[in-house]
Amino acid sequence: MPRGVLAIAVIICSVAPALAQQPPAGAAPLPSFETASIRPVKEAPRGIDLRSFPNRFVATAVTLSQLVEYAYNLQQRELTGGPGWVREDWFDVTATTATEVNADQIRLMLRSLLADRFQLLIEQETRMGTVYRLTARSVRGLNPPAKPDERSLVSTIRKDSNGFLSYDYLGRNATIAQLAVTLAGQLRAPVTDETGLKGNYDFRIGWTYDTAIQGFPPDPNFPTIFTALERDLGLKLEPGKGPIPVHVIRSVARPSPN
Repeated sequence: MPRGVLAIAVIICSVAPALAQQPPAGAAPLPSFETASIRPVKEAPRGIDLRSFPNRFVATAVTLSQLVEYAYNLQQRELTGGPGWVREDWFDVTATTATEVNADQIRLMLRSLLADRFQLLIEQETRMGTVYRLTARSVRGLNPPAKPDERSLVSTIRKDSNGFLSYDYLGRNATIAQLAVTLAGQLRAPVTDETGLKGNYDFRIGWTYDTAIQGFPPDPNFPTIFTALERDLGLKLEPGKGPIPVHVIRSVARPSPN
């Protein structure tokens, strides 16, 4: 998966104890699913699906990294380490519960499933690395929401029909704080909203990466996200150094058979 526009140089400044496959002595064991099926997906998926219900969890064509991010409520940038297949191989996962449970319980059950079937072991670390401040210069392109009652969302639209690759960040009734979260996922680095802009807006940002992705060269008609933010919204990403909490995959194995 793309690592974003800039590589993030980091050094370890502190390490927390490993998140063991079993809870510490004396702690209650993690809850488990009643039944669970994990099947490899052989062909490239057309789309992914990941959702939880009161009595089951269903994921279609997802990677192990996406499962870990969901189980531990992480952003993509907060998970690192592990072999390449963790982010390249796809799986279908279906699991059921004995009784109806909430989403937090589903996440705990998924942690237990990953430890059991993938032998997952992760550690928490704090690293020093690149962080960004999102600031406002000459603000433009932020419009009052056309539908103030609709869901607040920043969506990512991929465009490659012309043989080149570009993206739109499309804000609908969205806050700048939501945009900062979206940018953090792309850059794999924390982004702090320091614009002072309150309220909700409609906006569009057209951008591309500076290298080819999945065989598609960047669209020459679009800049990188840094320039696109200034051009389309009058906002600026300012880099600096700061502590970054991450989860590191220390050991993992391909899933055991059903």
